[in-house]
Amino acid sequence: MEGPHLTNARRHGERAQATDPDFALVQPGKRARSWLFGLVVALPLVLIGASHLLDDGEAGAGPFFAVAGICVLAWAGLDRLMRRHRLKLGDGMLEVATSLYTRRLPLSELDLERARVVDLGERPEYRPMLRTNGMSLPGFHSGWYRLRSGGKALVATAGGKRLLWVPTHAGHDLVLQPADPRALLERLRAMAAGAASR
Repeated sequence: MEGPHLTNARRHGERAQATDPDFALVQPGKRARSWLFGLVVALPLVLIGASHLLDDGEAGAGPFFAVAGICVLAWAGLDRLMRRHRLKLGDGMLEVATSLYTRRLPLSELDLERARVVDLGERPEYRPMLRTNGMSLPGFHSGWYRLRSGGKALVATAGGKRLLWVPTHAGHDLVLQPADPRALLERLRAMAAGAASR
């Protein structure tokens, strides 16, 4: 039976794991955020401006500024969602939160024996190919995808090629880009072994 000091030490260790930068997801970079701004704000405004010029300015500037406001608000909301990109470890769970999607999985549902660090240059079968419900920009993939191998996966990556692939017993895989994929895999295995030994 555990004493209160041992229980408190374990909780403190889990909090430290949850905030360890090695276990954090790599955040989307300037490239992905620039693409988002270009697609959501710049491109629509260029098209509307060109249409306005072709109409000899008959519609006035009102619609242009209204659409500009909507585009900027949409961009701000999507940019905020892109920054909702994190992992949380603790209480025997792994939580993945990325843009609109959150998945909490008990460590017992992760197939950590088969999980591995993969390089997409060498193992293209783990590459997200078909977005079924998610967000995709150059340098950012978030949500549900079919991998090149055909498997279903929750993906949270920011353009890197060295990723952590974790199959689960829940009918899908995880494809994640933490700062240190090897360190996260080792920590998950250690946590699962500790939970199994209790």
